[in-house]
Parts: sequence; C-alpha cells; structure tokens
Amino acid sequence: MRNNEKAGTSDGMLIYGKNSVVGALSAGHPVERVIFESGPEKDDRILSIKELAQRRKVPMEYRVGSWFQKNLGDVPHQGVAADCSRINVLDLNTLLQKLPQETAHRSVVLLDQVTDPHNLGAIIRVVAASGAGGLIVTKDRTSPFSSAAVSASAGTVFALPIATVANLAYAMERLKKEGYWVYGLDVGGGHDYRQERYAKPSAFVVGSEGTGMRELTRKNVDIFVTIPMKAGVESLNVSTALAVVLFRALES
Repeated sequence: MRNNEKAGTSDGMLIYGKNSVVGALSAGHPVERVIFESGPEKDDRILSIKELAQRRKVPMEYRVGSWFQKNLGDVPHQGVAADCSRINVLDLNTLLQKLPQETAHRSVVLLDQVTDPHNLGAIIRVVAASGAGGLIVTKDRTSPFSSAAVSASAGTVFALPIATVANLAYAMERLKKEGYWVYGLDVGGGHDYRQERYAKPSAFVVGSEGTGMRELTRKNVDIFVTIPMKAGVESLNVSTALAVVLFRALES
C-alpha cells in the first residue's frame, strides 16, 4: 500500500495497539505494513514490534498523531497500527481437523449470535488463554472480526482456529456424533458449575448478550451449568462467565 492510499481497504483492515500488532506478526498473519507514531523510541514493546517486523520483512512507516486520529479515531492505539489481511475463518471440518488428537484437549466454544465486538474479542481471549482448541460462531448476527474485536482479544485472535457455520444446531449435532458432550452456560436453573464432572471431549455454548441462547440451540445442549450468584447480582458479562466455567472445566 502506498503512503497516499487509504488505510484498511476492503481486502484488509487496520488494527491498532501493541498486543494486536504483536499477535498478528507473531502468528505469521499477512501484514502489509506497520505504522508507528513519530516520537521518542523509549518503549521496549515498540522496539520488539520493530524487531518482529524486520524479521518478517514487513515495511515500517512513521506518522504523526493526527494520522492516527484521522484513520482510527479515539481508540487506544498506543502509538502503533498495522494494515493486515482480515481474520481467516475456517469451515467446521477444517476446525475439527486442527484440534489436538488427545481427547482431553479437544474442547471448543460455540457462540450463539454474540453481536458486540468487545464481547467477541474478550471471549476469544478467554478461549485462547484457557487452552480450548477453537471457536465456532454463526455466520449471521455475530459481530464481525473487526479491529475493535482484535484489540479486545489482545491479538490472540490471530492464533486461534475459528470456524463459521450457517446453522449452530447442526454444528452441535455434528460435535455430538464426534463424541463431544455439549454444555450450555445458563443464568439459572442449570447444575452448579463447581459440582459438574466435565466429560471429554467437550463443547461449551454461550448465548447472546441480551436474549441468551435461541430455543433450537437450547434443545441441543446436553447439560446446562450455572454460576451461583450472591443476592442482588443478576448475572456476569458473557466473557467473564465463560472464563469462570471454562477454566474450571478444562482443569478437571
């Protein structure tokens, strides 16, 4: 991309923040250029990004702060951005092939129409940190894998296998045929997540932020689990609830 061309074309996107750029470069994701804010180079992480870019032979540029404001707005860009390809998504068969062979490590998370990019990114970060093998999302009514989602994921989205499916219920049925037990996170009425003996391989379903799981999704869940709450607290953020359950399940 030439200097006078618009950042983040239809074939790619402009990501921002140190974690996002490090994640893209470290994962070998296609990066066209890295843009640094002009100024003193006192930050060790900025220096490490430059070293990564040099090793990958990715062009680097310097721009004044107004360029970041014009192209990114008021996001916390931390003085660095990158033009890169959009997130690569897989089909369900390819995702299943990429999962570890060991049954104990064949765990996935399914999202039933999570529409907020910050929630999507936070969920991706939880899945990556937990050691679960991958993520499955719906093609429709799911937040796009935007620069905001990339930032919320702290760059972990570039290394996590992600599949999109047209029909989540079909994906759940397919997982069951492969020997997976499907657990659904429910606000109330499910088994206490601390008492559950989680089977392997396992899949964990999370509903949308407002309405939860759709009825057809709920019908395909094997076991619902619930996080007991103190009086006066109705629920947790969807990514926080997933973290609580997923880390407990995968360590058992």
